[in-house]
Amino acid sequence: MTSDARPDGFLLDRIRLAATLVGGGVAAVFVGELILRPGERPALSVIQAVNLVVIVAVLGLLRSPANRRTNLLLAFVGCAVTIVCTGAAGIVTRDATTAAIVIIAIALGSATIVPWGTSWQLLTVVVSVGVAIWTVSAVVASPEGFWVQQVGSIVPTLAGTVFVARVLGHQRLLVERAEREREAREESLRETNQDLRREVEEHRRTEGRLRFALRELDHRVKNMLATVESVARHTLESSQSRSEFGAAFHGRIQSMARIHAALAVSKTDGLAMHDLIELAVGPYRGNEESLAITSDGGTVVPDLVRPLSMALHELATNAAKYGALSTPGGRVIVSSWTDEGANPYLHVIWQEANGPRVTEPIRRGLGTKLIEEGLAYDSSGTVSLRFLPSGVRCEIDIPLPRTASGTANT
Repeated sequence: MTSDARPDGFLLDRIRLAATLVGGGVAAVFVGELILRPGERPALSVIQAVNLVVIVAVLGLLRSPANRRTNLLLAFVGCAVTIVCTGAAGIVTRDATTAAIVIIAIALGSATIVPWGTSWQLLTVVVSVGVAIWTVSAVVASPEGFWVQQVGSIVPTLAGTVFVARVLGHQRLLVERAEREREAREESLRETNQDLRREVEEHRRTEGRLRFALRELDHRVKNMLATVESVARHTLESSQSRSEFGAAFHGRIQSMARIHAALAVSKTDGLAMHDLIELAVGPYRGNEESLAITSDGGTVVPDLVRPLSMALHELATNAAKYGALSTPGGRVIVSSWTDEGANPYLHVIWQEANGPRVTEPIRRGLGTKLIEEGLAYDSSGTVSLRFLPSGVRCEIDIPLPRTASGTANT
């Protein structure tokens, strides 16, 4: 955008002010002439009426602050017409002195009120001097060389208006620059305040997430310690020797460690059922064919991961000692799916095949209790553990809560 086209509300307001003042003065003289001397000098009334119409037209055309060049041109036209009409009025009334004084006053007043550029102000000076010479020469008979002398005395005064306009223009530029700098500082402060508010909000959100994470960590640590204590006590009670206790306890703790490590790195709120089975049972497979996993891709929430993984670990331990995983040709098939009915359930079936012939145990050990009682207690589910001759079969049904959307939350 060029300097002549940039929005300039200050210039527009000053031109409107000057035009309003001039229009008010012309209207007062025009009405006073009609009241005090009705019909005596019709030419003077016509001149003043033309002047007033031009000023009103200028005020009506002053609309957009973006039209800087047009606004300056309208201001100059209004000023020039007023100067010419003042000179013409002086000729009609045969009063050159008053007309010349008014012309000088108009030139000085326009330089004071309107922030002219140097070129526009010089044009105003030229018009003022020319009209003043025209007015005085038409009223007063002047001796030879008179106008050279008078112009020499008038021009410095009018030229002073150019200097005033230049000084005012310079001051106006300084004011505009200070205003722009103030607005830039205010905008910078607003942006800084917005950044600070965003940082404070983010800090609060982070603080909330940390508090929630600490509460969750505290809850899980307490649960884990309670589980370790329970496993240690029951393993000790069911073990016949120190070595048997060490092996059983170590296996159960390792299973818990693998599950907790998987939960720690999981990006979802829980663990995929396929991954859970692989972590709990996978370490006991003899070869790739000894373990088959079938899952519908569901995810188990953290509260169900621990008891379910412990049950699967006990089944795998028992199969590795006495069942299908204790022989090269044995096979374990683990299937899981979610029933999305009115009462959603997670169904898990453990089936052993091609292993040693199975008989019903005389004594129920800790592993069996963890499968049947622990899982039922922690998940409110049901467990059906059968020692069939072809292999152990365990059916687990765990009720699932529903999410806000109405789907089952595995």
